[in-house]
Amino acid sequence: MTSPRPTLGEAETRPPPDDASLLASAQRLAEAERHGDVRTLELIIAPDYVGYDPAGRHQDRAGVLRAYTDGRVRVSVLGQTDMLARVIGEVGVVTGVSEYQGRQGDERFDFWLRFLDVYAWRDARWQLIASQDTRLPR
Repeated sequence: MTSPRPTLGEAETRPPPDDASLLASAQRLAEAERHGDVRTLELIIAPDYVGYDPAGRHQDRAGVLRAYTDGRVRVSVLGQTDMLARVIGEVGVVTGVSEYQGRQGDERFDFWLRFLDVYAWRDARWQLIASQDTRLPR
């Protein structure tokens, strides 16, 4: 049995999730972090997001948004390399390497991370639901 086909309007407003759209969402997330764009972060980071920083500390959506909203985190450089995206149904995985420079409170940071981000296709867009970061040697 096949599913009903979407009408022309549905097909135009809800493109199927694919590797390219997933990678574009991951790049939008990085841009939002770089510019402290809390509104975009709110759209991309799912309400049920859970993550772990390089020290193994738990992160949730509220904590991430709060860090950018109150200005504790200011990213001056966020470069990404080795980006790979893979979609399996309505779940996507993005891996890569990020270079971060900036300030957290009064302290400067400058490090490289290997990351693994998991996204879910919800409400016709990719939402970040989980992440794991591992610090890399310089």
